[in-house]
Amino acid sequence: MKRFLFIGLICCFQISFGQNDSTLINTILDKAYEQESINPNEALSLYKKAFIKSKKSNYKIGIIKSLQYSGIVHSDLANYDSAIYYYNKALPHSIEANYKRGIGGLYINLGNAYQYKGEFNKVIDNYLKGIKVFETLKDSSRLGMSYENLASFFNSIKNKEKELEYLNKALNIIPKNDKESLAYALGDLGLANMKFKRFKIAYQYFTKADSITKTLNNTRLKYFAQRNFGTYYFETKNYNKAINHYQNALPFINNINDSYYKNDLILELGTSYSFNKDYKNAVNFLQEALNTAKADEKIEIQTKAHLQLAQVYETLNNPSKAYFHLKQNAQLKDSLLNETHLKQINLLEKQYQSEKKDKELAKKQIALEHNELELAKKKNQFSIATISIIVLLLLLITFWFLYKQHKKLKSIEISKLEQERDIDKLQALIEGEEKERIRIAQDLHDGINGDLSSIKFQLSSIDSASFSTENKHIFNKAIEMIDYSCDQVRNISHNLSPTAIIDFGLINSVKNYCSKQEQFHDIKINFQHFGNDINLPKNIETVIYRIIQELVNNIIKHAQASEALVQINSHENNLFITVEDNGKGFSNSNKTEGIGLKNIKSRIAFLNATLDEEHTKNGTTFTINIDLKNIPKS
Repeated sequence: MKRFLFIGLICCFQISFGQNDSTLINTILDKAYEQESINPNEALSLYKKAFIKSKKSNYKIGIIKSLQYSGIVHSDLANYDSAIYYYNKALPHSIEANYKRGIGGLYINLGNAYQYKGEFNKVIDNYLKGIKVFETLKDSSRLGMSYENLASFFNSIKNKEKELEYLNKALNIIPKNDKESLAYALGDLGLANMKFKRFKIAYQYFTKADSITKTLNNTRLKYFAQRNFGTYYFETKNYNKAINHYQNALPFINNINDSYYKNDLILELGTSYSFNKDYKNAVNFLQEALNTAKADEKIEIQTKAHLQLAQVYETLNNPSKAYFHLKQNAQLKDSLLNETHLKQINLLEKQYQSEKKDKELAKKQIALEHNELELAKKKNQFSIATISIIVLLLLLITFWFLYKQHKKLKSIEISKLEQERDIDKLQALIEGEEKERIRIAQDLHDGINGDLSSIKFQLSSIDSASFSTENKHIFNKAIEMIDYSCDQVRNISHNLSPTAIIDFGLINSVKNYCSKQEQFHDIKINFQHFGNDINLPKNIETVIYRIIQELVNNIIKHAQASEALVQINSHENNLFITVEDNGKGFSNSNKTEGIGLKNIKSRIAFLNATLDEEHTKNGTTFTINIDLKNIPKS
């Protein structure tokens, strides 16, 4: 995300305008995402609207997402040239904004599109570029999905050894809590092992994938789980069970609304009935697969359906129909070959036409140069007369430019001084706040906590032997409440004054804070640290600690989350902080900025850092990028 400098009241106006625009744009993006599977054309229209608004307000993330998501919709519609166009259009914007996840995702998207299009020479290059980005970010989830895409490519070119190698890499790197990706990887590993006739291993992978799928509400995963079992039982010649699983997969594929997978599943059902000698059902399903494939112009499925129908009619002693389908199969095979040859011929034709046009252009260029030479001779005298005027104009322009540069430098200097003044104010404010926190923490620890301890000591000296059972219970309950209050006061005191930063540093302090919050609240907080050791000035580490503390407090108070992740990634001169949860999330259009979020943004401004927010119905992600070369000097 790029940083810009603004001055005075204009700054306030532009920031307010940008926030309002980004909120509206994100709302449009959310609506478009909801329409992708229901009404793709409406989704594309909304993404175009979001792009125009993003460009008008210079909202970089909006520009990137609207272009990238448009490409994904076109890819789902098999418009691969259009998908590649949008991905390539989004890529320079991602690079300019230094949006690493976007860059990596676009390279993977490009690899997918080129694979579907059959341009295999461009697939590996894009996949490896995407993988390199995700390795730098240490983003294990996206890295796992990238390895799976690479495995899918090797599957398409019949390199089953490489396919298996990258699927194992994906399984080893996917986080255990990313159940959906794990289920896909396990299913793909089962299919890969089937190619090596390792049926027992394949079945184990299918079973593991199915057990994860049952814990998720994912229709596509449920379809693949049943279809994979169907494939397993078909290959092991248990056709009854294969048919059962293929039948179980049918309602799921109807909900997904994916015509290719549906055609393929119906073809597999017809083939299974054929091998099971149930020729009536075999003909029905194979004919349905054939009719649907014709409507969708899926030649590969038509070819397979015709061949299987020919075999069925041959078994049923109907040679005329068997011959008809066998002939159709042969013609479709020829058309596939002819289509490939036609593409090659078209390519050569385009090259020939291009060369022809180049020669014609070269001739025209020579004639044009000759005419220009004649014209130059005629204008030579006039040119000499005008040189002195041009030199004079250039001198005037130079003086004007130098004057403007001088004014610009002065303006930059003033802006720099104002920025330094703002940073000094922020630093004084943050230091004052920390001092007040330390004073309150000491008062709590030395005052209220001491008083509570004295009260407990006084109460403990009372002989409760003569108390009635009820009074004794009340007395003991009072002692417990005092102990609990002491713990609460101690915890508040430690949160107000994180003295552990001075003794143990930022990483241990954040880790300890997350552990304490888990003890006092019903939430699982997973803390991760990658990269170099962090050794910053203590006032800077305290500011970073406060940002993380405020974000975690917001999750506990408002997100209704069961899990949260706090990740610190230190790489060279950059510090990346990610705080995310699986809570209810909220729409940007309904978001109001409270004191907590204002505190976070003021501290981020103090650090000269950037904040990227992503809100979905499945949770919220905050990503902070701190350039350690650009932090305030302590």
